[in-house]
Amino acid sequence: MIKRYPKRAKLRDGTQVSLRLMVKKDQHALYEFFQRVPKEDRLFLRDDVSKPATIQSWVDDLDYERVLPLLVLVDGRVVGDATLHRRRLGWTRHLGKVRLVIDPQYRQKGLGSLLVKELIEIGKGLKLERLVVELTGSQQAALVAFRRLGFERAAVLYRHVKDRAGRPQDLVILIRDLEEEPEPISF
Repeated sequence: MIKRYPKRAKLRDGTQVSLRLMVKKDQHALYEFFQRVPKEDRLFLRDDVSKPATIQSWVDDLDYERVLPLLVLVDGRVVGDATLHRRRLGWTRHLGKVRLVIDPQYRQKGLGSLLVKELIEIGKGLKLERLVVELTGSQQAALVAFRRLGFERAAVLYRHVKDRAGRPQDLVILIRDLEEEPEPISF
């Protein structure tokens, strides 16, 4: 999968972008990217990206077998970050968890769809069976976008998570199968 990057693509508005895997030298550019993400959006991220130490830990612990971080750049500036998280062992080793953040200036241009499609292809290449996305119920635009790309709502856990401001949120779990329908198991 690593061999397919870097690569170029064009957004709906004609903007040329470059996609590549994150490397250690991206620390500063990635931190700057997350500072451009509105504070309200950062409330829903799993990690506190306002702290340089968070980004430092990501680059220090780069392990493409565990987390595959895909960056989108325009003129050397990070405008999108998508990650595919997976486990090598255990009962969820066939799953990939998808996380995605887009620079506000590049939303509604097809960048999110481009990144999710890339992660779907990567997941298939890695022989994953399903991709999983966890969002809050208030992230309506993201929920609609993922549903358009074939993700289906699997569960809603009401008031299950808290955002960075401490407010309870519903956790919506979306799943997209990557393999053909499995044969039913008879008992």
